[in-house]
Amino acid sequence: MLLPIADFAPDLPPNNSRGASANVVNLFPRTKESWGPVGTLSTYSSSALTSQCLGALTAIDTGANNFLFCGDAGKLYELAPGSSSFADVSKSGGYAVAIGEKWYFTQYGNNVIAAAEGQNLQSFVLGSSTAFADLASAAPQARYIATIKDFVMVANTFDGTNGAQPQRVQWCAIDDPTTWPTAGSTTEAQLLAGSQIIPGDQGWIMGLVGNLGTADGAVFFERAIYRVVFQGSPAIFSFQPAEGVRGTPAPKSIAQIGSLVYYLGEDGFYAFDGSNSVPIGVDRVDKTFWANVNTSYLYNVVGAVDPINRLVMWLYPSNTASGGVPDSLLVYNWTLDKWGFAQLTAEYIFRAITQGYSLDSLDSTGYTLDTLPFSLDSRVWTGGQVLMGAFNPSHQLAYFTGSPANATADTVEIEPGGQMGKRAFVSTTRPMIDGGSPSVQIGYRNRLVDSPAFSTASALNVNGECPVRVDARYVRGRVQTSGSFTHLQGIEIPDEAITPTGRK
Repeated sequence: MLLPIADFAPDLPPNNSRGASANVVNLFPRTKESWGPVGTLSTYSSSALTSQCLGALTAIDTGANNFLFCGDAGKLYELAPGSSSFADVSKSGGYAVAIGEKWYFTQYGNNVIAAAEGQNLQSFVLGSSTAFADLASAAPQARYIATIKDFVMVANTFDGTNGAQPQRVQWCAIDDPTTWPTAGSTTEAQLLAGSQIIPGDQGWIMGLVGNLGTADGAVFFERAIYRVVFQGSPAIFSFQPAEGVRGTPAPKSIAQIGSLVYYLGEDGFYAFDGSNSVPIGVDRVDKTFWANVNTSYLYNVVGAVDPINRLVMWLYPSNTASGGVPDSLLVYNWTLDKWGFAQLTAEYIFRAITQGYSLDSLDSTGYTLDTLPFSLDSRVWTGGQVLMGAFNPSHQLAYFTGSPANATADTVEIEPGGQMGKRAFVSTTRPMIDGGSPSVQIGYRNRLVDSPAFSTASALNVNGECPVRVDARYVRGRVQTSGSFTHLQGIEIPDEAITPTGRK
C-alpha cells in the first residue's frame, strides 16, 4: 500500500477530500509522482555588496559573454566574465535609493539601463563602458523600466516639467534608448517617441513588462492591469484595461517567463497572458501566504523564474523574519500545477546565467583548487547555464547548489483497516526515496475531530524498512530526510505489516 506525499495546500481544512497537507517543507514538485530536494545556498562571490541587493540582471553581449549587474542603495555593481569579485561601476558620486525602493534593469542591444526612484536613468554599454552614466539629460527619472518591441519604456516617472507622475508611462525614440524628445514636439512625432498618463482610481503604477502572449506589454497598477499594444503613428501605443480591479501590491513579485507573467495580487497569486489573469493559488496557498507574510515589507517580496525546473519562486519575509529579510520561499510548478515550500533566508533571488571558466581561467576567480566553493563538474563553471541565483544576508552572490536542505513531508491519510470503523496495527514502513537518510513517523488517530499523534521517528534499517508500532483507525506517514536524493514519493506499508484489530 503506497501512501504518496500529499499535495502542499495549507489553505484547505485538515480533513480535506484532496489528501492535501500543510506540512511539506524544503521540497519542490518534481514529477507527477515525486518531490525533489531544495539545494541550500552555496556562496560564489568572493566579495559582497555594501548593503542589501535591490535588483539584479544577467546581460549578454554580442559575443555571448554573460555579465551580472546588480545594485544596492548606494552603488551599482558588475560581475564580469572570469571574475568572482564585484566591481563598483557606479557613476561618480553614487546613488541614494530610499528604503522600500528597488533597482530595475533592462537590456537594449549592448546597452544595460537601470532605473530607480529618485535616480537618473543609468546606462552601461557592454564592451566599452567602465562605469554607469546618466542615459540622457532629457530622459525622465522612473521607478520601472522595460524593453517593449523597439522601445525602452519607463513608468511611474518624474521630470522637471511634469513633476512626479505615478500614473505616467514614457518611451524613447524608436530603436534609440538615448533619445527622449520634448513632449509634443515634431521630433517626438517623427521618432515615434511619446508618453501617456493613464488616469483612474487604479492607484500607482507598480510594474512594467514587455512581450506577452496577446499583448506587446503590460502596465501593472495597484488595482488594475493595462495591456500595452503597439499601433504605430500617430498614437504609437494604446493602453487598454485588462484587469479592472486587480493589480499588485508588491512590484518585485512580477516574474515573467516567455509570454506569461506571474504576480502576487491583493488576494493571491495569478498568471497573466496579456489579456486575462488566472488564479493559481486559490484553495491552496493564498490565504496562508497573506496570514504569514509581513505586510510591512511587501517591497521585499521577490518573484523569479527557474525555467529548467519549470518553477516560479516567490521569496518573502514571514511575520517572524528579522528586519524584514525574507526567510520563506513559495514555489509553483506550472506544468504540474503544484506548489511547494522552503525555508530560506536571502535578500534577493533571480534567474542567473553562468559565465563559464576553463581550468586555466579558474585562477582569475581568486579561488584555489582547495577553496573552490563548488566541485569541478558543477554547472556553475559551464558558461551559458541557467541557474537560480540569490544574494545571501551577507550581500554575497550564491547559487542553489549546496547540499539538500533537510526536508519533511506528510503523506495522505488512509484507513488501513478498511471502512466501517475498523482499526489496524501497522508494524513497519518503507520510505519511497532514492537516496538520503530517511526516517519515518506514523501519525495516527481514531476520530476525525482529533489531531493526529505521531510515533517516534524510526530510521532506515538494513532491510530498507522503518519499523513502527501503531494501532489506529486513521494513519499517515511523515518522512524526514537529510542528504542527497532525487525523488521522494512517500511511504509503502507492506500488506503483511497491516493487521486488523477490530472495531472501535
